[in-house]
Amino acid sequence: MAKGTDTSFGAPKGTRDILPPESWVWQEVVGYAMDSFALAGYAPIETPMFEHTEVFERGVGSTSEVVGKQMYTFDDRGDRSLTLRPEGTAPVVRAVLEHNLHRGALPVKLSYEGPMFRQERPQKGRYRQFYQLGIEAIGSDHPAVDAEVIEIAIRFYAGIGLDTSLKINSIGHVDESCRLGYAKVLVGFLRDHTAELAAEDRERIDTNPMRTFDSKEKRTQEVMRAAPLITDHLCDSCRDHYASVKGHLDAVGITCEEEPRLVRGLDYYTRTAFEFVAGGLGSQDAVGGGGRYDGLAEVLGGPHLPGIGFALGLDRIMLSLGERQAATPGPVVAYIVALGDAAERRAFPLATSLRAAGIGAEFDVMGRGMKGQMKDADRSGARYAVIIGDEELATGEATVKDLTSGDQERCPLDRLEERLKR
Repeated sequence: MAKGTDTSFGAPKGTRDILPPESWVWQEVVGYAMDSFALAGYAPIETPMFEHTEVFERGVGSTSEVVGKQMYTFDDRGDRSLTLRPEGTAPVVRAVLEHNLHRGALPVKLSYEGPMFRQERPQKGRYRQFYQLGIEAIGSDHPAVDAEVIEIAIRFYAGIGLDTSLKINSIGHVDESCRLGYAKVLVGFLRDHTAELAAEDRERIDTNPMRTFDSKEKRTQEVMRAAPLITDHLCDSCRDHYASVKGHLDAVGITCEEEPRLVRGLDYYTRTAFEFVAGGLGSQDAVGGGGRYDGLAEVLGGPHLPGIGFALGLDRIMLSLGERQAATPGPVVAYIVALGDAAERRAFPLATSLRAAGIGAEFDVMGRGMKGQMKDADRSGARYAVIIGDEELATGEATVKDLTSGDQERCPLDRLEERLKR
């Protein structure tokens, strides 16, 4: 039960309410992100919050932890199995195929934002309903696209004042000359160390051996320090692709930390894989990540359509921003302080005219006195208090008080909009 209330209801476990003033910052960050993505030609797309379960079982992979343990799946009244989306890439690729976007100009460049759902253990920065910002570039396997996607994320982080570092790896193509050949080597290593692995990681030997690199169990982490690495087993094509991606990043001044043990948790990833990490989050320091998924379209019934994208965790981004959130103002510029009956009757029309001019404005609707209205003006986040009383109305003016500096001046009402905009 929420503190200070008498209701028996609270937000479901693993969810949260996003309240002011954080909600103002939240909206600003989302808006900035979508504008930033658009500068590189990524157009917004909205997909349903639930999909046919098969989209994720086939796309994300039945052996992944997401599909096996974390999805919210239910049957609708038509006995169709539906799932709340646990990630954004498979739905976007499904939409591209369904609406034949891939038959036009390539690559198809799309951006999205919104909630995702996974039933996992809640902890700092991790929720069962969580929010992601993402982009997808579908239709090109050129290394420059990989670099572009990574650069867009880094530029976004820098723009909101969040310091991040980039970790990068290549996990190869899914064929015998590359990842499948490596998987046999890795499985052999894991079988030799089965007794030393955590129990849940032993199950991954036959289903998804590379996921043991991502284990949170200390026993397994110790074993994996000596495990063979995918970067030593890449085919020539994947090795050249990886080198080219790093070369493109270097050309625009992006430094990266090569992390040969970095894998992604979804089965569709191939070749380039990357993560962005930030300080102040403890062990859950990743604020975003992504990679290539060159076989996903085919798994979903489409043609060969290589792709790459990222998903940035908005909840963790907000957590990383921390106290800096308090410096972000809300949209209210002016709070109208009305003194006396005549002024009260003028407050609503005045606020309405300011809003019509694009100036955020509030006024008192609680019948407060001057002291109470000035307190409410501070609460609103307004920059100015616009004070009107009998004296001001008699001269056709308002007293404009700067709530930051305390300075105040008289301003004719017919020039108030101009004054506040200035």
